[in-house]
Amino acid sequence: MMLLLQHVDRRVQDYFAPWLDDTAGALPIVTGTVGVVEPRMARQHFLFHTAIDALCFCHFHPHLLARPGSNVFTVIGLHSTAGQLLELKHRYTNARMVGVFDDDLCGRVLDCKVALWQMGRDASFILDDDMVAFAYCGNTFRVPVPRFSLHRFRILTGMRSTYRTLKTRGFVSFTTMVVHHLNDPCHQT
Repeated sequence: MMLLLQHVDRRVQDYFAPWLDDTAGALPIVTGTVGVVEPRMARQHFLFHTAIDALCFCHFHPHLLARPGSNVFTVIGLHSTAGQLLELKHRYTNARMVGVFDDDLCGRVLDCKVALWQMGRDASFILDDDMVAFAYCGNTFRVPVPRFSLHRFRILTGMRSTYRTLKTRGFVSFTTMVVHHLNDPCHQT
């Protein structure tokens, strides 16, 4: 991972430096929410699983760093909770949450959970054979894994929210996209 970090745009690394703790070993850790000037100034609040995910995302979207305080970035970890998300929602009251989780089943389920948690709701999700089964508002739904997404969840349940997601095209994550560019002879220097 440290080798990967060396290939992230230096300006992104410099921007994240005050919040980045790389003394914990091979994986850098983000302490706090990156980019905060005044919580009320934040307009977009990007959520990630890991610090590497945040750095790789910003590597491809450096324009989001141009106005400090307007866009903030939080690493919520792999075991996020409703309480954690509600606390972030209340701290950054003017910011729209944007999930930048992997485009795999875990990331898509977390997108649904975050959208629900923002509204003070929840649902349970179970993988049953090749189907995602979930219960919501007294109804049970089943969706084939390849077709499961926040969009499908919203259509089936009728849920409406302002939460949005950003996914890569053709890659599982922005991290795999950086790795691909490292291995692509056209992008090597």
